[in-house]
This record gives sequence, C-alpha cells and structure tokens, in this order.
Amino acid sequence: MTSRAYLYLNLAIAAIAAAGVVVGLTLDTRTTPRQPLAQVGKPPVPHGLPAPAGPQIEAAFRDWPNGSIDAMQRLGLEYSGGPTAAERRTGAIVQYYRGIALFWAGYPSDAQNALEFAKTLGKNTIIQGRADNFLHPGFFQDPNGPGYPVFAPTEKNALLEQGSRLQAEGHQESAESVYLRAARAAPGDAEAQVAVGVALFNEDNLTPAFSQLGPLIARFPKSQIVRFYLGYLLAWTAQGGKALVQFKDAVALGPNTEIGKASESFVSQIENRGSSSSPK
Repeated sequence: MTSRAYLYLNLAIAAIAAAGVVVGLTLDTRTTPRQPLAQVGKPPVPHGLPAPAGPQIEAAFRDWPNGSIDAMQRLGLEYSGGPTAAERRTGAIVQYYRGIALFWAGYPSDAQNALEFAKTLGKNTIIQGRADNFLHPGFFQDPNGPGYPVFAPTEKNALLEQGSRLQAEGHQESAESVYLRAARAAPGDAEAQVAVGVALFNEDNLTPAFSQLGPLIARFPKSQIVRFYLGYLLAWTAQGGKALVQFKDAVALGPNTEIGKASESFVSQIENRGSSSSPK
C-alpha cells in the first residue's frame, strides 16, 4: 500500500469508527407545510469556488442571513444546468450550496430537492458524492472529502492507483471504468474485483456495491481485502454489528499485515463504542 493510500485509509478508519455526531439533512416527509426552523448560527462560508457563480455563492453565505436565501434562489434559477459539461458543473455547485442554504434556513423539503438536483447535475464530480452524503445523515458524513469511500490499493497496480486517485477527486464513474479494466485484465485478482465494488457505492442504492462484494467472500475465502472492504462499506452505512464480523474475520486471516492492523483498529473502536451503536 502506498504511503498516501495508507494515510487516507487510517484517517477514514478513525473518522468512521470514532465519529459520534450525525450531521446532515433530516428529510421532511410530511405533506403539510410548516414554519421554517432555522439552524443555530451561520453556515460555514465556502472559499475558492470557481467562477462564474462561485463568488456570488460565497458572498451569499458570508452575508448570512441578509438576503442569502433570495440570492441563492436567484442563482438556482440562473444556473440550472445546460447542454455543456461546464454548465452542468456550475449548476451542480449552485444547487448544492442552494440546498445547504435552504437546509440551514429551515426548509428541509426544498433542500432535499436542491441536493438531489445537484447530485444529478454533478454526476462524476465531487458534488455527486457530497450531495449524496448530505442526503443520508444516518451514514458516515464526509463533508470535506469526496463523499464516498475510496479504495486504497495494497499492491502495485497502475490501473488501481489511477482509479483511487479518480475516486479521491470525486470522479466515481471514471474510477469505476478504470477498475473494471483492471478486473477484466486480472479476473483472479481479488483486489481489482473489490475495487469495482467500492466504486459502485451509491448511498441511494447500496445493492450494486454489496452485490459485487458479498459473493467475493466465497470466491476468495482467504482474502483479507475482501473482508476489509465489505466491513468498511458496512461501517460507512451504519451497520456496525455486521461490519464487526467482517473486520474480525480479516484480522483472523493475518493480524500483522497492513489490512490486518487496519481491521484491528476498526474492531477496537467499534467495540469501545458498542456494536449496537453502529459507527457513522
């Protein structure tokens, strides 16, 4: 495992296993309208957002709450996507921050709509994962990362390393394509098959990722990395008890390897919190 990947993995382990506060959107499924219940204080002010809309978004958040929602609503109408990739990227950023502004101001249903739109416009960009992550507050929250788990290869493999970089940058679909190339080139390589499963992760639909990873246990019964990443995705989705089983099995397959040590770290932290309290 490269030093970069190992560092990322250990940071993720600590974050998932230790985080105790769920931050995100509590969806309002009622049909009757209610008065807005704003969050306390001001939302974080984004920095360095790209033009043309970035400076206007930053100004709206910096001036909160003075005209902020009106400004974001106007931007939402002005930047709602388009035929070009650049228009869609700009629209995704605007809709994402419009959703956060609406959530902060106490409009969860409108915020949900904006964030779902942002996820659609931001497909294969970092906005896709971040919007999806914000829409699922019961899962691990990764507000400063790509929003999705990132596969960290343990072996020297140019395609897997390329896919990992793409995932870390938020290019989930591009990473999936690269991982699929690696998996087809080496069908007997457990690591490549696991990488595909991690890239299939989508918080709106967990089935593809788990359907890819689950059968790999029987196909590669002695593979630590299969057990580890199955546990990792279970932990990410707040299934602590099931994750604990996979991590313990990974440790049993080799406690002194990097994956074994990472798995043991998860086991210790989950057990310290109690497996009934799933890591988030």
